[in-house]
Amino acid sequence: MSPPVAPAARGGSQGPGAQRTRTRTPLREVPSPYGLWIAAFSVLIFISPNLVLLGISGVDAVETVASDSTRLIVLNLVVGLVLQLVVFCLALLPLLAAGRPFSRLWGPTRTTGAMVAIGLATGFVVAFVSFTLNAIVVLLAGVEDPVEQQLLQDALAGGLPLALVALLAVVVAPLVEEVIFRGVLFRALADRINLSVGLVLSAAIFAVIHVEVVLSQPFALVGLFTVGFLLALAYHLTGNLMVAVLGHAVFNAISLGLTLLIDRLDLDELLDLELAVAPTLGWLPLAGLG
Repeated sequence: MSPPVAPAARGGSQGPGAQRTRTRTPLREVPSPYGLWIAAFSVLIFISPNLVLLGISGVDAVETVASDSTRLIVLNLVVGLVLQLVVFCLALLPLLAAGRPFSRLWGPTRTTGAMVAIGLATGFVVAFVSFTLNAIVVLLAGVEDPVEQQLLQDALAGGLPLALVALLAVVVAPLVEEVIFRGVLFRALADRINLSVGLVLSAAIFAVIHVEVVLSQPFALVGLFTVGFLLALAYHLTGNLMVAVLGHAVFNAISLGLTLLIDRLDLDELLDLELAVAPTLGWLPLAGLG
């Protein structure tokens, strides 16, 4: 008789979820390969540049600056892109140190055409719900100040700056933020504590790390929290992180498009019209990038 085979260690390279399947497999059926300490260190490393900058320069560090120099805007965007990718790689070091396979970040369900379609549809749903909640906040609180984000300001320069902003906002940010906040943080919280805590806490942390939004228009955190919550839920239900990445990308693309539309057509002037028009446009100045 062959000796019994010991079950694979929790979170190792074997065991449930080690092999991805084309059949939709919700995350509740597969344990997270990442513990809470791994998630905590990954998030801390990821947000450390913002913390250091705030510690050195304070609120002035995140003030939006309009520049007439296209070269300067491009230089800042390229530096920002490189820095974000470097910090992202450093944030994955705790996973590497713990011997956890990066392939399991993507969840047990393979990325099929159906998953891509679900991801794109998720982005539109997330945008609609987020903007609707922001509209309600605007009407109830009488908010007039818009979200101020440097990326949105740089996008208004058009040309190469706009292309770089689109790369950062629609490709890079959705990928790196979903890996850290949904693939690592949410999954660890949901598995080690419970699903409700994972959904709420990961969404809250995701919202507040957008320091520019916190300082310029805190009410917009309602929308960002909603984005984080719904993307985590989509990841949980589908078992495929690409669904959340695509949903995030669509949301940011819509936010960027609305910002450009407002600027190009001078729609901001319409916000001063009578109350009958305000409910339609009130959420526009609160559209920020996640």
